Formats: sequence, C-alpha cells, structure tokens
Amino acid sequence: MHNKSIRRDFGLTWKSRLGEARARAAARGPQLSREQIANLQGEVFSVDVSSPENMALLWSGRDILTGVPMDEATPDGSKWWDKLSCREAEVFRALGIACCLEDTTGGEFLIGSHLNYPEKDPLFLVARNLWDVLSSRFAGAATGRIEIIAEGAFNDSVFRTVELETLLSNDKITTINGLDREYFPSNAGDAFSLLRRWDVERSWRYSEFISSTSDATPHERATALDDFREIQLWYEQDFFEHLGPSRELQALPKEVIDAVDQSKAAGAWKYSTEWREFIRQAEEEL
Repeated sequence: MHNKSIRRDFGLTWKSRLGEARARAAARGPQLSREQIANLQGEVFSVDVSSPENMALLWSGRDILTGVPMDEATPDGSKWWDKLSCREAEVFRALGIACCLEDTTGGEFLIGSHLNYPEKDPLFLVARNLWDVLSSRFAGAATGRIEIIAEGAFNDSVFRTVELETLLSNDKITTINGLDREYFPSNAGDAFSLLRRWDVERSWRYSEFISSTSDATPHERATALDDFREIQLWYEQDFFEHLGPSRELQALPKEVIDAVDQSKAAGAWKYSTEWREFIRQAEEEL
C-alpha cells in the first residue's frame, strides 16, 4: 500500500505549493563570509552524492508562470512560477522507485544550508554554483538505468547547462528513460531533442500497453492517455518550430523506432508494480 499523502492532483493542491513558494522566498539565506563560502565549496566537492544502481532521477522544467503575485501585498509585483517537474519526481521518490539529488547526503546538506537568495543578491550565484557542482557530481555518479523529467526545461537550467553533458560522458549509464544510451548523440543539444521526442514515443507506447492490458483499470487507462497527451503538448510547445505543416512531430530515427523500452523489460518506471498500484489506489480515493 502506498503512502496516502502522495498526490498527483496538482489542481487541488496549488494553494499549498504557493504557500511553500512564498515561504521559500521570504526565508532569505544567511550572509556568508569568504571563509564560509570556501568551506561550502570544499564540502560540495567531497560530500556523497551517489544513488542506488538503476534509480537515479533528474528533473527540470514544467515551470508554469501563473498570474498569482508572490507577495499578496504587492499585486503588481513578481508572479508565482509553479514548478511541477519536482512534484512529479516526488511521486517516484515516495514510491521508492527513484533517487534524486535531494535524497543524497550532499543534497540534504545543501538544502539544510538554506541558501535562498533573490537573483539580484551576489550570493545567488554562489548558491547556484554550489548546486551546479553537486548536480554534476550526481549525474556523474549515476549507474545503470536513469530517468529524466525535462519537459519545458529552460536553456539555462542546471540540467541543460550542467547535468546533461555529464550524463552523456558517463559510461556507467546503460539507458536514459528506457532508451539504450548508444542512441543518444554526444552533442547535448541534439541529445536533448532526441530525449524529448523519445519521451512522446515512450508515453504513447505505455498508453498502448495499458490499453491492451487485461487487468488495467479504467483510471489506469485514462491516466496513461492523459500523461501521453501532456508529454506531447509540452513537446509541441517547446519544439514548435520543428513541427510539420500540419503540426506533425519530428520523425524519430528508424533505429530508435525499432528500439525496445528497457524499462518495460525491467518492470521499472511506470511499468513497475509500485506505480500501477499507486494509480489504482488513486482511483479508489476519487
């Protein structure tokens, strides 16, 4: 049985997410001396960021700009960016089928340092660089199958600027989102494009799998189809200039079309018992 606090109904929980975002913005990090910064830099280069084999998950994107002000007293001020990739990652983590940087000793250390600063604060870049180091080391230490949630990932995101290149040079990784790593080009930009297009194909395959599985529930089928449609909409938004005249998606290379989703063979990702049970129980709670 899964923990009933695990939720995917993001439309019902937006107020709590907004409250957390406002709390983070209000909790400005401590002032740091040069010595303290040097100590933090030394720590992130040595602290453990390893993850169990076949469980590393990286996330970025799905940032949605809302019309809700971050400061209720300043309605014309900056608006709330709702971040959903991390929420989706939380589900996999809570089900015990993924490990993110935040779950490692290094991630816990930096989160516990409360280095929250507005972008105009010089310490913002210090904190960003610390996360860059930890993120790169986490990607470099990953082994086996890895998962990435990256719909809508910005060009200047940590994933796009740091983690992806590290992943592509990590020969201990066997598959990325179920696709054998041999299919991914070494160029990070080309690899990102393939990853995102493969995710659409992969989600469609999963939806077809659930649709044809005799013991799948109606909610499982509806959820798989909704997830596929969402993945495709994100792709169409992010790669609009690459769509065909009738909004056709870019064609995948034949070898990728013919490739097997290794996560299915391994009973991992959404093919796992934990995920399917979670979705089924969510149906019972409706």
